[in-house]
Amino acid sequence: MKTHNLLTSTMVSALIGLTACAGDDPMDTGNDSGNPVDGEVRGPIEEDTVWSEDMVIDGIVTVKGGAVLTIEPGVVVRGKNGSALVVAQGSRLEAVGTADEPIVFTSSQAEGSRARGDWGGIVLLGEASTNLMGGIGIAEGLEDQPNYGGGDSPDDGGSCGSLSYVRVEYAGFELTTDNELNGVTFYACGSGTTVDHLQVHMGEDDGIEMFGGAWSGSHILITGAGDDSVDIDQGWSGQLQYVVIQQDPGTGNFAFEISNQEANRDAEPRTAPRIANVTAIGGSGSKSGGLKLKEGTAGEFYNTIVTGFNNAGVELTEEQTEAQADAGNIVIENSLFSENARSGGDLYVVSDGSTFDLQGLVEAESNGNLFDVDPMLGSTAWGSPDFAPAADSPVHNGVTPPSGFAAAAYIGAVESSESDWTLGWTSYATN
Repeated sequence: MKTHNLLTSTMVSALIGLTACAGDDPMDTGNDSGNPVDGEVRGPIEEDTVWSEDMVIDGIVTVKGGAVLTIEPGVVVRGKNGSALVVAQGSRLEAVGTADEPIVFTSSQAEGSRARGDWGGIVLLGEASTNLMGGIGIAEGLEDQPNYGGGDSPDDGGSCGSLSYVRVEYAGFELTTDNELNGVTFYACGSGTTVDHLQVHMGEDDGIEMFGGAWSGSHILITGAGDDSVDIDQGWSGQLQYVVIQQDPGTGNFAFEISNQEANRDAEPRTAPRIANVTAIGGSGSKSGGLKLKEGTAGEFYNTIVTGFNNAGVELTEEQTEAQADAGNIVIENSLFSENARSGGDLYVVSDGSTFDLQGLVEAESNGNLFDVDPMLGSTAWGSPDFAPAADSPVHNGVTPPSGFAAAAYIGAVESSESDWTLGWTSYATN
């Protein structure tokens, strides 16, 4: 996780004077005010708008003032260098594609010339709870700051919109030194937010990151993230089920990096995700690691495969996080760990000088975890994966996640080739 992953005022200041509203016709002749000109969009969108044809976004395009941007199935949105789609508090993005017609957010560069960081990504700002002081955070550089979190009256059931059968590719434009946007950033989005069948591919920074909020999601695929695949902070309390992570062999940090809060490690509401049915495949990058729990977080993992990471399979740091584990608030059950710490380091990592028994926490017999067992996935080849396990794989163990999750009597995100939900709408092109 980069320090902030936020927008800078210098990139947005030129847009503040633009006040005209978006038109209803996606091909209306317009100007720098959210109205497309020959399919190119610039400036704010302040009225309900539908994109039914392919679009190009230029600069920071902000949906604001309660407007709803609806994107129809099959639409391709291409981002120019320095662009991003931002959805402010009170507005929504409704991007609902289908398996046959996914909605794709991608680079404006030609196929074969695309790369990480070609454009920014998607930023969603809601009014749900965070554990920041006062419950409000500032997404630096956006208008009308502060602009995420609900303060003393959070709307934990609110919606930032819908992302279904959506791909986000080649995002992560560097706004300032070491400060890139994520593929999708969820700032305090409430449980009314719908996220399913979302792929973030070849992003420069994190795949997805949650700063507080309470939304839940399923069928999420993060491939080739330059930093963490899933980054969770500031009191996020949702759950995820059916998550595939594959690192680029040459880059990537943690599959999951989960934090409570850096400035106040016991801040409430405490970060406490519940996550089940994950297939996380590591790479050989020097920072590659599995599950990272820090800064006082709680968290639960069930039916999760963690395999092939260069460094530790599990890392747990800071005494406030250890206290959560001792209280039973960190759970790792019915999961499979294999071929981790391939660089020759430790399988489990704790803070320097700590005597916390992380190995004992993970390997307790009552957890039902498996170790040094091949999950027998079809293929972990970068660019042409097959996440379905063989019929005789040990992941078919009959143990389903606890109440609150869908019944899934296997370890990992995909049960079989016949039920592989990652097929058809995804892409693994590297440029």
